[in-house]
Amino acid sequence: MSDYSVIAELGDSLLSVLFSELNADSQISGLIDSEDRISLESPADLENNNSVRLSMYLYRILENPYMKNSFPVDGTGGKLRKAPLTLDLYYLLTPMVGTPREQMIVLGKTMQVLYDRPILEGADLSGSLGTTGEAIRMVLNPVSLEELTRVWQALEISYRLSVCYLARVIILDSEQEQFTQPVVSRRIAYGTLR
Repeated sequence: MSDYSVIAELGDSLLSVLFSELNADSQISGLIDSEDRISLESPADLENNNSVRLSMYLYRILENPYMKNSFPVDGTGGKLRKAPLTLDLYYLLTPMVGTPREQMIVLGKTMQVLYDRPILEGADLSGSLGTTGEAIRMVLNPVSLEELTRVWQALEISYRLSVCYLARVIILDSEQEQFTQPVVSRRIAYGTLR
């Protein structure tokens, strides 16, 4: 069962996976030498922070339209639980400090990691998210320059080198349960129509 903390747990999971993969590469490990070098804060909040090398900012959350009409699931004691809320999370990945070459190296390696490991599951996921048996797919989200510019305008800072990723599908279980009376008999009436 996924509780309301799954959004935060996915952020923690992404930080952990990216750090372990980036730190294993000798060219990157000098740039990102601790998990604190990767942050979930927005690039605007990190503008004056010279210790963070990569921002993974969650900038948008939408309900997944393809799983919206899911059926209720079994609850406790013969009750039915409301269908879970399924979410798509949109991340803006931005290399923060260093020379332009170092920023491109960090971004390139990050994209390679998410391309080679597009599905996060099992041990990759932390907290209640890791116990659900669900898999989270990380997809490069090719947004238009206009949409990306709007994101940067909303952050109120100048455009920087960045890419967008979509985390699909995050399942957030409902706590609402309803008792349903099982069918114990049925009556079929036959007759003639006039």
